[in-house]
Amino acid sequence: MLTYLAVKNLTVIESVSLDFSPGLNIITGETGAGKSVLAGAMKFLSGERFNRAILRESDKKLFVEGIFTDANNIDEETVNQYEIDGELVLSRETDDSGKNKVFINGRAAPVTKLRDICQYLLDIHGQNENQFLFNPLKHISFLDFFVSDSLKEGYSALYTQYRDKASELDRLRKQIAETARLKEMYEYQLEEINSLNIDLESDSRIDERIKFLSHIEKIRESAAMCISLLKDGEISASDLIGKAEKSLSSILGLSEELGKAYESLGGATSLINDALSYIEIVVSQQESSPEELNALIDRKYKLQNLVKKYGSDLSEVLEYKKNLEEKLSDVSFGDRRISTVEAEVSTLEAKAKDAAIKLNNARKEAAESLSARVCEILNELELPSSRFFVKFEEGDNLDSLAGITAEFYISTNAGFEPGPLSTVASGGEVSRVMLALKEVFAEADSISTMLFDEIDSGISGKAAKSVAERLKKLSEKKQIIVITHLPVVAAQGETHFHISKSVHDGKSRTDIQKLDTVSRHTVIATMLAGEATEQSIMQAKELLKNAGVN
Repeated sequence: MLTYLAVKNLTVIESVSLDFSPGLNIITGETGAGKSVLAGAMKFLSGERFNRAILRESDKKLFVEGIFTDANNIDEETVNQYEIDGELVLSRETDDSGKNKVFINGRAAPVTKLRDICQYLLDIHGQNENQFLFNPLKHISFLDFFVSDSLKEGYSALYTQYRDKASELDRLRKQIAETARLKEMYEYQLEEINSLNIDLESDSRIDERIKFLSHIEKIRESAAMCISLLKDGEISASDLIGKAEKSLSSILGLSEELGKAYESLGGATSLINDALSYIEIVVSQQESSPEELNALIDRKYKLQNLVKKYGSDLSEVLEYKKNLEEKLSDVSFGDRRISTVEAEVSTLEAKAKDAAIKLNNARKEAAESLSARVCEILNELELPSSRFFVKFEEGDNLDSLAGITAEFYISTNAGFEPGPLSTVASGGEVSRVMLALKEVFAEADSISTMLFDEIDSGISGKAAKSVAERLKKLSEKKQIIVITHLPVVAAQGETHFHISKSVHDGKSRTDIQKLDTVSRHTVIATMLAGEATEQSIMQAKELLKNAGVN
């Protein structure tokens, strides 16, 4: 419920504040005094786009603040983020450049968050606005207020599963079709890679082997020379060290240093033998042919070519090969996979269609109840010949709305076939039709405050009295704020504000006053007769008495 509204620097309003009450709040005033400006202030507070033309003084900021109590229907994430505990303070200010500052319970927030919150707090209806109720695309969502959550949620869950699985099937078909189209190329690439039978361990040493074979003659000459010098020559290192060891063996006990020398010679013999064994291993591998070298060079070239085509190194080429095998496997097993997913899609579609039938049957039942209730209210609003129904159109395909659309149809005159709500109702009928729908849906939604800006435009007499009584009745369930020019409506309010316009320093300014009993008599009398005469004051008192207001 909106308990407080403050507005500064908005067109004719310099600075005003209002303390609203529960029930029916009335706002009256002279033409041009700024009644509808207050509605504009609430729209601005709700996040509506800023227009610099509404600034009263361009060098000052437009400021609107509202305090709400019992703000219990806001989503949990927002409640926690802004520490909303029953009372909620919203404020927004804008300067001439359009720069916004928004605060929610004193915390800075974006304008979008303001819009999100206010959709749970305020329902604003202006005389000439294209409200959701008159938008056919929204009618199905209004009907769903009266449908079980379990039916809606059950269908939504099944439809989501069906849609996701159908999307998976579509992707799979495209993927397999694309792979099949490229099958010949994939097979060629796989054959090219397989033809070299890559072995990471041996192929990583191919450069080393090529280098070895390219210098084989030099290696042979050097190896033969080493063997001759170390072992097989007329004077070899092994023979010389052996003779030195024999010579020292006869004098080992005479000096510690001679003993160490003897041990070192033995170590040298061991090292020479190790060197010989390594050289002999190389010599044993010397068997080769030009064909082997040419084959290795050719393989190296082919491996390099594969790397250029399929990866930065041989390991990536093997990974690419694995991917090729998987893609070709997809082609081989594609039909089987598609059949499996098709069966899953078919099962989910059947379940979703069954849920859609149940949901749409519930919607049709709700439509019958809605139609009866709207006609009942319209009859009380002096439109006794009204006919109202919901026209459904069902399609063959499932969608988020369960394959159905709904549009409100109405006729307010006897003998005329109902037509779309958005085109048939006109003038004062629009106000009453809208009020009837608002009242019915107010029973289902959780919005606590409703603002009507001159909803009574174009009506008078019994119709005006009926509208006044319906607003009063609606205020038993919601906080209602009504901007009105009709005394019969004004008399129904528990709280009455009156707006007047004055001129200060050559500039118009709006003032607002919360009326007491005496001033209320005067205002309503003036609304009745154009001035507060003794007779019009008596009429005003009678109106208030009949409305149950002292």
